[in-house]
Amino acid sequence: MSTRAVASAVFPLPIEVVWNNIRDFTFPARLIPTIESCTTEDHKSSDSVGAVRVTKWKSGETRKDKLLELSDQYQRLTWEMIDSEPVAEVTAQITTLKLHRITENNQTLVEWSSDFSSDTKSDLIMFNQKAFLENLKDMRNTLVSKSTK
Repeated sequence: MSTRAVASAVFPLPIEVVWNNIRDFTFPARLIPTIESCTTEDHKSSDSVGAVRVTKWKSGETRKDKLLELSDQYQRLTWEMIDSEPVAEVTAQITTLKLHRITENNQTLVEWSSDFSSDTKSDLIMFNQKAFLENLKDMRNTLVSKSTK
């Protein structure tokens, strides 16, 4: 069984525009409408590796993630889930957002993936894959809307 969920979407914007909005680890609060708030703990910068992000959904869930990688060279963010309320259905989850330049038309391919611990179930993989795609659509819509103003 796969322990990876992957979704991707094309953003009709240059990679620099997309990256400038996503490289801030608290991006979910600005780009995904189902997120109530997203802040970093201990007054750490939101682009500092090691920063812990606290994300609160409008539905009441809370999650803490630790930033493991922020690469301006490869336009990639990687984080690890360290706490979840209610308790997560898996022991470990590492997530990556990766941007790819589409040179043909100066657009951006954004890939959102997570690797889960072996105790994951297939329905959780499918749920996350669908959630990632919805998040990407929301992010794209928000960024396109911002760029046309």
